[in-house]
Amino acid sequence: MFLLFIQPASAVIRESKIPPDILLYKSIQTWRDQSKNPWQLIFYKEIRGDNQPTINLRLVGFPDLFEFKHPQPLIIKLNDNFTVKVPDIFASDKEAFSPNTGQYDFKPILESLETNSFWLLELPLKDGESSTIKVPYFILEEWKEIILMDNEQ
Repeated sequence: MFLLFIQPASAVIRESKIPPDILLYKSIQTWRDQSKNPWQLIFYKEIRGDNQPTINLRLVGFPDLFEFKHPQPLIIKLNDNFTVKVPDIFASDKEAFSPNTGQYDFKPILESLETNSFWLLELPLKDGESSTIKVPYFILEEWKEIILMDNEQ
């Protein structure tokens, strides 16, 4: 008889120091939407010198498959009765890194977020397209850890 013991996955939070005075904490996950399309979820906290940190979520889909509509908020459903709108970083489509990239400012909504279950991210896409990503609690816990890092700023 052969027993296999599997260790639980641990958080992979990357810390980067970028000269002269930028500190970056980030989590990069690849997760699938309801149609099984892969998306890259990059949650990060950036601290520039003595400035207040920025806390953002960048969503990246395959090029030519989806295009984000800017400026539109990301909708997060925390449960059946509670949704949160996360502000779009890009004021227009021209400001975005690429059409398949959305980036959202989590700083204004941190107080209203819960991480004990899962979130449904409703992505604001062009041409009536829709995509929903169900983010599980263990990824949310990793994001929460990033939010709390280096809080003496």
